[in-house]
Amino acid sequence: MKTKLFYPAFFISAFLISCGGGKESSNKSLEDLIAKRDALKSELTIINQKIAEMDTTKADLTPIVTTTTVQQKDFVHKVEVQGAVETDQNALINPESNGTIREIHVKEGQKVSKGQALVTIDSEVLQSSIYEVETSLEMATYMFEKQQKLMEEGVGVEIEYEQAKNQKKSLEKKLQTMRSQKGKSIVRAPFAGTVDDIMINLGEMASPAYPLLRLVNNRNITISASLSENLLGSIRIGSGVDLVIPSMNDTVIKAVISYKGNFIDPVNRTFRIQVDVKNNTLLLPNQLAKVNVIDFSKKGALVIDSEAILQDTKNNNYVYKMVKDGDSFTLTKVFITIERSYKGESSIIPITAGQLISNDMIVLAGAKGVTETDRVKIQ
Repeated sequence: MKTKLFYPAFFISAFLISCGGGKESSNKSLEDLIAKRDALKSELTIINQKIAEMDTTKADLTPIVTTTTVQQKDFVHKVEVQGAVETDQNALINPESNGTIREIHVKEGQKVSKGQALVTIDSEVLQSSIYEVETSLEMATYMFEKQQKLMEEGVGVEIEYEQAKNQKKSLEKKLQTMRSQKGKSIVRAPFAGTVDDIMINLGEMASPAYPLLRLVNNRNITISASLSENLLGSIRIGSGVDLVIPSMNDTVIKAVISYKGNFIDPVNRTFRIQVDVKNNTLLLPNQLAKVNVIDFSKKGALVIDSEAILQDTKNNNYVYKMVKDGDSFTLTKVFITIERSYKGESSIIPITAGQLISNDMIVLAGAKGVTETDRVKIQ
């Protein structure tokens, strides 16, 4: 509530009398009346000033804003795409021959070296067949040698000689094939890795159509992703990437692009990239990864909070620069060009050089409610 001013009744009466309330005032000169009026005005001004100082209900209409500062630092812009972990050493191991599973040499989770025995398949039936072929070959060899001796003596028949010769060669080939098959009764690791899953049991029948186990080596993996063709000019082999793994509490792995595709997919207008990760101990095949690719970087850029940027009716970007003036600040509108924005920050270039420099103070919150003619205070 504002303080009201009361004047004593005798003061008002005296004033009226002095202004002509009585007969004796008619002789006063005009100058005396003007002087009294000015004195009263001066006294009233002093009273009003004291009231204003003592009146705590009077509102301060100076706008209140929050601020941020211009920073000069290295700035990067990244594009995030979805990627998948891949490895070329993730194989289902199938047998090359039929037979009963006689022995499983490994356990799930066991690390094996290249060429190590994994599963042995019973080759008893095959071995019996080999004995039969070996016996037949002995007879064929004997017959061939007889026909050859007769030919040397000039009494042999050529067609009988050729038949014996072909029979011997045929059985030799058959025996060689069967011995090779017997060697495949022991299934060996094609590469070093870890036995991830064993899919058979002892005594079951093995067949080339069904896998025995899965062997995986995650030591060296590849993460593949697809990027829009708009980024073709700004992405190159060796460009930095951040691999974010959502399933591992957003663990970040820093790497570089190792391969850039040479083909644009006509359906989604993208090209492929690959990121190699050596000596991997964390990631698994088919795991999802967010691939953050750096497509813009600048050293010593002028960087500001993106919320401080405003637009006028002509879509020109600007900020309010603050200059200290007593207990408040004056504002200067500075037009800017935005290079890139990323995670709440923007790399900018002032349209007029030198209008903004590092550590300059600009308006953050509250900028939409002020104009260049306003004086503001900081919250």
